[in-house]
Amino acid sequence: MDISFLKAALPPVFNSLCGKIRLDDAVIDWVDVVFEQVGSTSRCPPHAHTWFELNYVLRGEMETRFQEEAAAVREGQFFLIPPGLVHSHAYNRESPHEGICLRWRHYPAEAAFDPDSRQPPGKDNASFLGRLERLYDWRPGAYTDEWGVGELFAQLFREGTEGQGGLSLQLLLVRILERISRTGGALPEQAGENAWRRDPLVRKVEVYLEDAEKDRLNMTDLAASLHMSYGHLSRLYKQRTGRTIVERMNQIRLGKAKELLLKTELPVGEVAEQAGFPDLCYFSRLFKKEFGLSPLHYRKRQGERTEAPM
Repeated sequence: MDISFLKAALPPVFNSLCGKIRLDDAVIDWVDVVFEQVGSTSRCPPHAHTWFELNYVLRGEMETRFQEEAAAVREGQFFLIPPGLVHSHAYNRESPHEGICLRWRHYPAEAAFDPDSRQPPGKDNASFLGRLERLYDWRPGAYTDEWGVGELFAQLFREGTEGQGGLSLQLLLVRILERISRTGGALPEQAGENAWRRDPLVRKVEVYLEDAEKDRLNMTDLAASLHMSYGHLSRLYKQRTGRTIVERMNQIRLGKAKELLLKTELPVGEVAEQAGFPDLCYFSRLFKKEFGLSPLHYRKRQGERTEAPM
């Protein structure tokens, strides 16, 4: 497998696959299909997503830490990150990894979607959506590919370079999800902490908060699209998650600010503005409360750790 050739030829093909596809009782929204681009960095700091992420290592190795548990992931292995799971990566410069990454969201098809339903979809094998829902309870760790996931990726690469149509390639991606949903990585007893993340209403709010730009964030419009008032939406969200929409919005924006502090040299005031905080004092106060350090001290501390000998 000539990975350099694939990385040059396939990105436009992968970009064309992003979008929604409906199968049975589920809609899959492909957020990203990309080859991993690590570059010269040695690590990726702790973060979380509102989407699923599947990483398959094609060559080399990396280390991924799932909250407090670390796992070395080598060639022919993969890991899956459910939405909301805090994780970080460290890269081995002596054996740099090459990998393929899938990012997606899934939810009930519109005919079955009820934003006021208090019960998340079931996790039964008779339903395609039910099988996908089991992935929320995935056990963190490195999985050796015993189910032919790598073979499906190889077929995706081959058909992509041969000019196969988008639908054919999207269905290959769906087959990959089918395979991993049957691997046994899902453990129902782990569902408690993240059960609220499967709630359709909560997922709508999470996706909106994650995707919305600071100048078009309008929760009243979101509530109206769900056929309810903002007050009713706020109460339901607090009941199902234990926190307010504003608290969650600030958490997401603080995460974006942290990333800007680590990956750019922007002044703190501009970091605050780009993350969605027009008031610098308010931003600094929230940041210190969340991370225990002021934005400047946090940037300095993380910079010192990055520069330290491995």
